[in-house]
Amino acid sequence: MKFSAWVRMRLGLLTHPQFYRRPVSAIARRLLWKAVWSRRESVRFRTHYGFEVEGSPADIGIGSLFYRGQYEWGELELWQRLLGRPGLTVIDVGANIGLYSLLAAESSRARGYDDGRVFGFEPNPAECAKFRRNVEINGYGTVRVEQVAVSDRVGTCRMALPPEGLGVFGHLISEGDARHARDEEVEVATVDLDGWCAAAGVERIDLLKIDVEGHELQVLEGAAGLLGRKAIGVVLMEVGHGEWRRCVEILRESGFEVHAIGTRGDLEPLDLDNLRGWSNVLALAPGARSYVA
Repeated sequence: MKFSAWVRMRLGLLTHPQFYRRPVSAIARRLLWKAVWSRRESVRFRTHYGFEVEGSPADIGIGSLFYRGQYEWGELELWQRLLGRPGLTVIDVGANIGLYSLLAAESSRARGYDDGRVFGFEPNPAECAKFRRNVEINGYGTVRVEQVAVSDRVGTCRMALPPEGLGVFGHLISEGDARHARDEEVEVATVDLDGWCAAAGVERIDLLKIDVEGHELQVLEGAAGLLGRKAIGVVLMEVGHGEWRRCVEILRESGFEVHAIGTRGDLEPLDLDNLRGWSNVLALAPGARSYVA
C-alpha cells in the first residue's frame, strides 16, 4: 500500500463517528481486537445496533464491526431510519453474513413490531451458512434465508468464491469476466424477483437492498414487473461496477429519485461522474420520501 493511501485510511478512521464520539472506547476496542480477539478461531459479540454476530476474525468486516461498531456506517444508519414503521417487507439481495437483514429484524423487535417480513438471498454456501447462524443466535423468526442468487431468470449460473475472509466479493460469473486464480467456482441456482415474489405471495417490497458485485442490472431486469406496477418503495443499491449507469437509468425511468448516501447516513445529490470507487445510492419511489423523514 502506498504511504498516501495509508494516511488517507488512518484519517478516515479518525473521522469515523464511533471514534470522535467515544475515542477512548474505540482505541481500547481496537487494541483488544489486535491483541486477543483477532487471534481466536471464531468470535461472537453484540454490535452497535443490538444484534449479535458470529464469524471468523479473518472475515472482512468482522473486525470493523467489533472495534468501530459496524461495517458500512452511513448506509446502516440510513437503513435503520428506513425501518421505522410496522409491517414492512424487506428483501436483502446479496446478504452475505446478513447485516442488513439482521438490522431489519432487530429494528422490528426493538420497536415491538411483529408483522414485518425479511427475506435474505445469499448464494455463496459458506456465507449463507454464516447468515443462517447469525439469524439463529439472535432468534429472529421473521427472517427467511434463501440460498439462491437473484438474477433476471430462473436457472443456474457459475459463481466465483473468493478465499476465506473475502466472501463479500463473491460474484456471479458473466461471459468475459476475468478469473482470479485464487477463486473457486460453483454452480448456484438463480431466481428472478418477479417470479419469486409471485410464488412467495409477496405483492410489494417496501425496502430492497441490492449488493451483488456488478450483477445489479440483472436483478433489476428480473424485477421489471414489480417496478412497472410501482410495487417497490425504496432501493438501496451498490454502484460503481458492472452496468451501474444503466441501473440508475432504470430506476429513474421507473419514477425513483436517486440520491448519494453521505458518511453519516444523510441523502446527498448524486453526481454520476464523480463517484469514488464503489458507492451506494438510495432510490425513493414517489411517496416514499416519508421513509427518511
